[in-house]
Amino acid sequence: MNLPRFLSRTAWAMLAATWVPGAAMAQQPEFPAHSVKLVVANGPGSAPDLLARQVGNLVGRDWKQAIVVENKGAAGGVAAVDAVVKAQPDGYTLLVGGDSAITIMPNVQRNLPYDVKNDLVPVTKLGQSDFVLVANPRKGFKTLQDFVAYAKSHPGKINYASSGTGGAQHLAMEQFKQRAGFFATHIPYRGGPQGLQDVLAGQVDVMLIAIAPALTQIQSGKLTALAVSGLQRHALLPQVQTLAESYKGFEAGAWFGLFAPKGTPAAVVQAIAQDTDKALKDPELRKSLLQQGITPVGEGQQLFARQIKTEDVRVAQLVRSIGLSVE
Repeated sequence: MNLPRFLSRTAWAMLAATWVPGAAMAQQPEFPAHSVKLVVANGPGSAPDLLARQVGNLVGRDWKQAIVVENKGAAGGVAAVDAVVKAQPDGYTLLVGGDSAITIMPNVQRNLPYDVKNDLVPVTKLGQSDFVLVANPRKGFKTLQDFVAYAKSHPGKINYASSGTGGAQHLAMEQFKQRAGFFATHIPYRGGPQGLQDVLAGQVDVMLIAIAPALTQIQSGKLTALAVSGLQRHALLPQVQTLAESYKGFEAGAWFGLFAPKGTPAAVVQAIAQDTDKALKDPELRKSLLQQGITPVGEGQQLFARQIKTEDVRVAQLVRSIGLSVE
């Protein structure tokens, strides 16, 4: 029996336990026998896109196969999830998605063309990142307090960009508005980098975005960093206050994971998880990701699946509290 050449001992044991003699199993091809596609539920240049490409390079080198990245960031990642759940469950089409696609959209949008809880299998958690609240320097905001004071005294005059309605950035900003007590108009884009361009151009006032795509512009002075969304100040922006310093307990950010279509052989899923987690432990990769504001994780299937269930409950409560819905 020609088993997948990269499977771990555990995965080999799983296959052996379920093996049924016959010509079909005897002809089982090696996995991966050709390129693997990662469908990213975010646009090019986003944190999950960076994760997919950099982790994919290492895993592909180990597999001696190409890892092809395809971005489908529209509508909060709905198109990406839909494409993956409809793909053959053979390990060759995987989803790189995060809270926006996995726990937020199912809680805010009716009639999705899939059921995340039943149509996808969690593989491993890839990473997470804090957000940074940025503004164009021409707006004149020097601190978070400057911005909030202006927003409160000029109702209806502030707008903000996000990576899309129902996305993690959108939800975090609505949570912030609620806590700080101001109104701002939401302007959704097809991805975080697209929204950031209009903040840079001065067409949009502010944006909560992952640190990675905004860091260079912050360092060059093209953007003003007003606050970061983690509970602790970020190592890349140590001089920037946290939102929690002004709004006790406030925390927001994004996480990203790898998913497979339901029905993908358990041994293949487990082996993909183990090889991906191995790549996430690579010192050079970790250094590169941390410098881009992304914390690599790699927790494997069981812990990741439990975290998703907990996160789903938290998001559902938050969505109800701010009255968010997407028709």
